[in-house]
Amino acid sequence: MKQKYTIVKDETKGGLTIQEHAELSKDLFSLICEEYYDGETIENAIREGKQNLIDTLRTPNLYPISEYIDRIADAVMTLCDTGADGEAGPVELVFDDVELFRKEEAAEEMVSDESVEIEDLLEDGTEEDAVKEPDANTTDSSLDIPIDTSDDASHESPEDTNSLS
Repeated sequence: MKQKYTIVKDETKGGLTIQEHAELSKDLFSLICEEYYDGETIENAIREGKQNLIDTLRTPNLYPISEYIDRIADAVMTLCDTGADGEAGPVELVFDDVELFRKEEAAEEMVSDESVEIEDLLEDGTEEDAVKEPDANTTDSSLDIPIDTSDDASHESPEDTNSLS
């Protein structure tokens, strides 16, 4: 689906209008949302930075995804800058969701290709180490059991007790 955003600066009132259109059929767009912003509010948001402008432009009715709102904010900043020098016409931005999905799929493929390479690196030699049996001639000191050499009668064998009597 394609979406079109039309950004119009009202020179008489100093405000800004953003219209969102959706493509219902081939090359036929229908208005689905229109938001008006006070000129002073937009100018203050631009002065405070792009993220603040994005927060100002997003409303409960108009909430474009990150990639779209980023480009809309750039267009608003450009329109407001050129609007001060002279008359600027409306700006139209057209986004195609199919293109966005293709970009995401390409990014996912790159990530999955990289992760396979990393997995290959991690797997080299690890299986041999995991299956390797300990050598019979080596002893593990953590398993050594100390031998009690005390003269305790409870540890004497029956033969030893007979020789004492």
